[in-house]
Amino acid sequence: MCNGDDSKSVAVLGAGGGGLVAARLLRDAGFRVKVFEASDQIGGVWVYSDSPTRGALYKSLHTNLPKEVMAYSDFPFDAALPSFMKHEDVLNYLQAYARHFNLYHMIALSTPVRSAEYVPGTDWQGDGGRPPGRWLVNGEEVFGALVVANGHYNVPHYPPLLKNDFTGVAIHSKEYRSPSPFANKRVLLVGEGRSGKDLVWELHSLARKVVWSGTSFSDPDAAASARGKLPSSVWPVGRLEGLDKGGRYIVKGAAGELVTSQDTVDAVIYATGYKFDFPFFSESSGLFPSECTMRSPEGAFRESLHLHLFHRKHPSSLFFLGLPEFGPGIFKVMEHQTKAIIAVMKGHVSTEDLASLDIRCSFPYGHMRDDIFPYCVMLDSLPAGTHRSFPDDHWQVKLPRDIEVRMEVARDTREARASMPQRYRDRNYRIIESDGVEGGITWEVVVE
Repeated sequence: MCNGDDSKSVAVLGAGGGGLVAARLLRDAGFRVKVFEASDQIGGVWVYSDSPTRGALYKSLHTNLPKEVMAYSDFPFDAALPSFMKHEDVLNYLQAYARHFNLYHMIALSTPVRSAEYVPGTDWQGDGGRPPGRWLVNGEEVFGALVVANGHYNVPHYPPLLKNDFTGVAIHSKEYRSPSPFANKRVLLVGEGRSGKDLVWELHSLARKVVWSGTSFSDPDAAASARGKLPSSVWPVGRLEGLDKGGRYIVKGAAGELVTSQDTVDAVIYATGYKFDFPFFSESSGLFPSECTMRSPEGAFRESLHLHLFHRKHPSSLFFLGLPEFGPGIFKVMEHQTKAIIAVMKGHVSTEDLASLDIRCSFPYGHMRDDIFPYCVMLDSLPAGTHRSFPDDHWQVKLPRDIEVRMEVARDTREARASMPQRYRDRNYRIIESDGVEGGITWEVVVE
């Protein structure tokens, strides 16, 4: 139980990349912080486990963004590391961050949050006033605010199928660790997102054949273009619509028709993403509509959150880190988010201003990509007190040079990933501070 003024206490749910930076910045801003972490170590999704029931990393995973984009603002990655790091390097980085900023004593490991309940202020004192409400965590600890940083790689999402009678091996990419169980098998890989693009290159070296199903591959031109960059053992097909008992697969054809394969598969891997999941909030809380656990946050979060971050019902006490999808450099994004949270908690920004910004600056709730960079500038405008003059069209804002460099490197990485998907991680980037360029920062690729 927190002692003293509960309004200055904050519960942070999760000790991954978001929870750690939130704990540090909130503490430095004068708040009392307790971090709840369900597992026995910090690091969130970057903690690897051989067990398919724990974690979401496969053994050979390397980052798909360079360290130059990923790092927090004042804690760079080890300069000796390559730009595209092993997952162990990212975990070591987060652990070093926690040690450097003395965060471990604030973190309760092996302490899952089973319930988080808002209790109105009238239930806390009977003097006729209406003090702010509080958050009751696990039915026993009281906090003035709640920062949700539990990540969204916990509950697998599976595509709806018209038919699924398949009786062979079928797993989600969350359970995948290495290609060895699929040696000499005919594998159906479902999903052309980041995990699908990684796994197709791992699987082809051992599998007899990889049938790669993706929505874009229903277009014959897209399928032909993909085949030109893939090994001969990989065959792209359209969006999966069904599976029969014998392993034949049903996909969507070029004209929207259903096409049943003549060949069969022995195993299926669903690289189809994750559902958003907040199991500690009861359904009766009304914090999210029922569709909040769907794969896409569009609609569910738009109805419930200001600016992807502040809950509309409790904008000054309930916050969600890291929800923008496909935001390059999410560690740094969550740093920007935390600074905005502090501005609101300290009363420097009104809830009316949040609502106004949300209406004026409509950032996408799905594939954020480059929009994440003006989003970070918008977040910075809150503690700076310049939010009322932030332009309605967020692309009209001038990006600070450090944010612009992050955007340029992220774009270059995306282009390299598309043009040479198996080799883009061989590249290394270097950020250069120079008085000879506008803004004093530029970058280059030092290894091709």
